[in-house]
Amino acid sequence: MPETIQRLQAGVAPALAMLAGMKLDLFTALATGPATAAEIAERLGVDAERLARLLHALVAAGLLNETDGTFANTEEADAFLVAGKPGYLGSAHELLSTLWHADLMTAFSIRSGEPAALHDYSTASDEETRRFLAGLHASAIAAGRDLAARFDFSRIRSVIDIGGGSGGLLAGLCEQHPDLHGTLLELPRVARIAAPMIHDSGLAARVTIEAGDILTEPPPTGPPAGRYDAAILRAFLQVLSREDAARAVRHAAASLNPGGRLFIIGAGILDNDRHGPASAVFMSVTFMNLYRAGASYTEAEHF
Repeated sequence: MPETIQRLQAGVAPALAMLAGMKLDLFTALATGPATAAEIAERLGVDAERLARLLHALVAAGLLNETDGTFANTEEADAFLVAGKPGYLGSAHELLSTLWHADLMTAFSIRSGEPAALHDYSTASDEETRRFLAGLHASAIAAGRDLAARFDFSRIRSVIDIGGGSGGLLAGLCEQHPDLHGTLLELPRVARIAAPMIHDSGLAARVTIEAGDILTEPPPTGPPAGRYDAAILRAFLQVLSREDAARAVRHAAASLNPGGRLFIIGAGILDNDRHGPASAVFMSVTFMNLYRAGASYTEAEHF
């Protein structure tokens, strides 16, 4: 029996049902408690019969519970897919749409030798870039909180996030450390678009935005002694060629005070045998569709 093939096929539909629920903001509509399909449809302004099909699919996917014709969020959906909750990830639906669309183009990318779903900030409109950054923002905040929990930042006073997009990582990190000052280094247009997002985070006074290109030169000097205590490269090196990634690491290191720390974070870090973790293996395929030189690199390659 083609058990593996059937398992892989079956895994697609639940993910797409989740994506549809995120796009509809369905889980937020259930934040106040259980409701019938008709009640949820009225809140969302959609057809009840069509919505009911999705609701049953989300029950099967493990994101909703159903009791006597009423639907409710599971504990996990309530924690991570309800807008306004600290762990909210629902805004990532546009990013997921981009990544999953890119994955559909893999055969085309291999045949043509070019990324079939090329992602290029220089040609994207401001609105497209804003939506892309917004899709990354929630996971970036979570990454900042996770970094603060995993490592001791008590003696770090200044940190630069290189290619940090929306500044979400710095927001998550700074909220855990009141004495920390962050700097976001981004390309000029991205820096301009990210500014309102940082302001909305309530940390504009503690996060400085610098426009620059890490591939061209080290970051501008930072407070208070001219360099930084820590530099972060998250989900960044894997979108570059090996040569450009090495240049980015050299320039990042040049921005550090003596004894400073460089954090390299991302789903695209492979074990040296390239068989795992699964997220990095599959992400390397996605990068092939999005970037001309992007790839997941092994731990040995990073060192």
